[in-house]
Amino acid sequence: MYEYVETWCVEVMFRSGPKISTRWDDPDAYEGQYPPDWDARRRAVYQRDNYTCQQCGRRSGPHAGANGAVLHAHHQTPLSQGGWNHLGNLVTVCQRCHDQTHGHPTGRGYTGREYNGVRAIQTAAKLIRRIVRRLS
Repeated sequence: MYEYVETWCVEVMFRSGPKISTRWDDPDAYEGQYPPDWDARRRAVYQRDNYTCQQCGRRSGPHAGANGAVLHAHHQTPLSQGGWNHLGNLVTVCQRCHDQTHGHPTGRGYTGREYNGVRAIQTAAKLIRRIVRRLS
């Protein structure tokens, strides 16, 4: 499997379209949270993993249409523990699994200051609205 991932990663870097540069594999090579080619990296990982969460199997992209799961590219070895942005260290996970892995909300809207309780309250509110609609 590792040989396949490494070969696939090299092939992706030389395809047309947004380029993935090995220069940005090292998190010390750029400023900010993500490398400049992050969008190309995450899309390449989604494609490699067939738009499927590697933890629970939920699908997105061309397989699920508008009802697909929100996907994230997750670092298997976190940057804080010496991980890199190399495609071999990234895996596709859905929003739910990513939140569970980190123990807090993740994604573009999450700033680090939010508390997981906010998402729990939002989920409970949706459930209450559904119950009220059914009883009405």
